[in-house]
Order: sequence, then structure tokens, then C-alpha cells
Amino acid sequence: MNPSTQHQATPLHTHSSTHEAIQWVDIQRQQAFETWLQGLTAQHPLLVKTLRPASVDASFRRYFRIDTLAGTSLVIMDAPPAQENCKPFVDIARLMAQAGLQVPDILAWDEAQGFMLLTDLGAKTMMEVINPHLSDDLAEPNFDLYMQAVDALIDWQLASKPDILPPYDEALLRRELALFPDWYLAKHKGVTLDKTQQAVLDNAFSLIVKRNLEVPSVYVHRDFMPRNLMVMGPKTADGKRSSQRSLGVLDFQDAVYGPITYDIASLMRDAF
Repeated sequence: MNPSTQHQATPLHTHSSTHEAIQWVDIQRQQAFETWLQGLTAQHPLLVKTLRPASVDASFRRYFRIDTLAGTSLVIMDAPPAQENCKPFVDIARLMAQAGLQVPDILAWDEAQGFMLLTDLGAKTMMEVINPHLSDDLAEPNFDLYMQAVDALIDWQLASKPDILPPYDEALLRRELALFPDWYLAKHKGVTLDKTQQAVLDNAFSLIVKRNLEVPSVYVHRDFMPRNLMVMGPKTADGKRSSQRSLGVLDFQDAVYGPITYDIASLMRDAF
């Protein structure tokens, strides 16, 4: 960020004491956001005073939630264009919707400024619903959720076509494998591998890459984990949500075309 645009964090004035204020470090971006938001209130009857933080992720993106006169809520993405490219999100959301997955509908997008208005898939993740204390013979609620996730994953994979998404090739696989020695071992644990240990790790990584490149390639979400799956009801013919549980999918903007086994492993062996 340009130092000349940095200011002390300033809350968005929502005229409400019931919601946490939105904090801004860039007054110009705050003003641009408020102008953009006011411009949407006619088409999407937004209750501006209800704007509040929704979530953040491991990037420069932020998410807000806002209520409407219809009694529903919507989500706003704040993604500074200098740091975040929203086009992959838009393109992959379209691919997933065409495949039958429940993803946010994009209601408005200011590409130049990085503001986006989205439908709300809810605030409860699959991770929050899973009961880790169920015994094997009482695990039906968990099993049902996981089967819904598997069904969504199969729909996503069946829609796969080559040359649409970036390839999950050897270069990308090795960059991601390198996070383990570079960040976990060296930065976090302060460990320096000797030659023998390095050889063992190099051989293991080469085998991992070889086996991943040998399996069939499909669309890969890359973060298909219970933390990114939202428990919700599916849309009915009138656009409302039924009471039947279904899973919405988030955080898909880094999707690629690669190993068919990757996402199912992420789902069953959550990286966190």
C-alpha cells in the first residue's frame, strides 16, 4: 500500500450500536466503498446500518455481512485490486454453478475497485457441525455431512475439462511441497536438515510428485475442507432455501486442473 494513503483505522459509520464497526486504514478506499455501497441500495434494498465484519482469510480479502429489507443477508467482498485479482473467483464460481454446486451468486462487482456483493451461504461451517465425539456406531450425522461433501466433489469433478483451469503441474506441486521445509522446518521449528535428511525428503517429494502426476486429472478446489463448506438449505423453485441440509462451497478461487485424489484427501484429512 502506498504510504501516502495510509491513515489511522477509521470505522465505517453505520449508525448502529449493535454491530462491530468496520475498520479502514485507507480513507480513500473507505470513501470509495461507501459511495459504491450507497449506489446499490436501490437495486438491492440494503440496510447500510447493519454492515458488520463477517470473516477474513489468509489474504488481503475481507468479508462483510449486510441485511436487506427483505429480511435476508448478503455478503460483501473487499479485495484491493493491487493485492487481489477477483477474476478467478468470478470465473470459478461460474464453473461451479454450472456443475451444480452451491456457490455465492455474484450480484454486483466493481472490478476496478475490488468490491463485490454476493449471496450469503450462511455463517455455519461443516466444521462447526461435525461432532468429533460420536462413536463409530453413532456417527450417522457426520456420515451424512461427509456424503453431501463427496456428492458435491463428484459433481465438480464430473464437470472437468482440460485447458480451462491452470494445470496442477510438477512446478506447482513442488512449490507447495517446499512449504514444509522452508516454512515449517526452517522458519517455525528452526531445523536445518543434514545431507542424509535432505536426500530422504527429496526422494519422498519426488515420489509424491510422480504419483500425483500419474493419476487422472480433474478440477481441483485445493481447499476442499470442512472449514470451507457451509451448512445450508438448497434453493427451491422460488429462490428461497428449504430446510433440507446442503453444503455451500467457498474459498475456491485457487482452483486448478490436477490430481483426482487431492480434494478427497483434503476433505478426509483436514490440513489443519
